[in-house]
Amino acid sequence: MIHLSQLKPSTMGHDRLGSARHVNRGFSLLEVAVALVVIGLMASASSTYLGLFKSSNQLVMDANLVSLSGSVITFAVTRNRLPCPDTAGAGYEALVGGVCPLATAVGWFPYQSLGLSQPAPLARAIYGVYRNPGANADLAATASMATLSAAASQLPSSLYVYVTGDGTTANGAENCVVNFATNPAFVILSPGEDRDGNGSTLDGIHSTLPATGRCFAAPTRGVDSNFDDRTFAVSAFALMAKLNP
Repeated sequence: MIHLSQLKPSTMGHDRLGSARHVNRGFSLLEVAVALVVIGLMASASSTYLGLFKSSNQLVMDANLVSLSGSVITFAVTRNRLPCPDTAGAGYEALVGGVCPLATAVGWFPYQSLGLSQPAPLARAIYGVYRNPGANADLAATASMATLSAAASQLPSSLYVYVTGDGTTANGAENCVVNFATNPAFVILSPGEDRDGNGSTLDGIHSTLPATGRCFAAPTRGVDSNFDDRTFAVSAFALMAKLNP
């Protein structure tokens, strides 16, 4: 058996130096290149995944809006009127003595009154209904063929719930001041993320809803880095077809 004391100092020093060189030699250019490629692939996969996630989230939002609109139509069939908006945030219509106050045209979606579960506050949809009693078209009071026909015959106006343009040539610019593209029978808005950094999940032109304003983005409005709200609007003509198939 050889004891450590019998080894030559020069040999021990050589072994230590060789080990140190092996440990501290760093990465070769090939190893660095391979690492960068792997990191790039991971970043690309992550970006693609996030994009798919966001696209999937938009589909879920749209499907939810379709479902909510179906509940509104069912309500109209059974009650002969459209729901009154919820102004308290508790999920119930803001009725006073069984009547929807004339000034109430926009509010939260009245989930409880429609027999639906109330979601978390940040996920609550906003709802607007066309109310024009001067033209015999107050749909929160009566949604008959006559009132719907009267609503459909009116020119677009900012006095009632309206949808603005989506930025295309056909619908014009998204502008709540001058572009009143159409007055739907009702419209539902689903908030997404706070993409414009205003501290609210409601982006852009929706920032003051439901407290003030009647302007909603067009359902065809695209999603971008500053806006991902989704809207679903049903015209008076379309509602007439649903109520009288």
